[in-house]
Amino acid sequence: MAPIPIISPINVGHIDDVIELSKTKPDTIPQRFVRDITERPTIATTPANNHHHHMPIIDFSNLSKHNTHELFLHELLNLATACKNWGFFQVVNHGVDLNLMESIEKMSNEFFMLPLEEKQKYPMLPGTIQGYGQAFVFSEDQKLDWCNMLALAIEPQHARNPNLWPKKPEKFR
Repeated sequence: MAPIPIISPINVGHIDDVIELSKTKPDTIPQRFVRDITERPTIATTPANNHHHHMPIIDFSNLSKHNTHELFLHELLNLATACKNWGFFQVVNHGVDLNLMESIEKMSNEFFMLPLEEKQKYPMLPGTIQGYGQAFVFSEDQKLDWCNMLALAIEPQHARNPNLWPKKPEKFR
């Protein structure tokens, strides 16, 4: 019989809450958030200097099956280029109602303004990507992004974890 492997939990060390940390107006940034000089972008490597002067815009309606094959492929190439060269992009013509987007933004802002104790009821556990906290943290030596996030799975439905959906603000659910 093969030995049973010992599975150790991921040790991510202490992670400061960025919102709480910023409220203290620290004189220095904790080293956990400071990247080595070799990891920082330079003027020569920023997207604005790589043949683009504006954030890429992806027209989601061009990715519809109702468009020509050429238009679809052109927008798909734009999307691939935006991902490769920028790592992000703006989406237009997505069909999501503006009132819904504004409501989601309002609820998100209300959630992030809650006391830390309330937000910590929905922790993003090490090695996972749902809940409140920092995503993709795998070691205590890892540099962290200057952010807090609340990530919730919606689709596919079996990936949803209702225990991580905040009860406050009340309209969040």
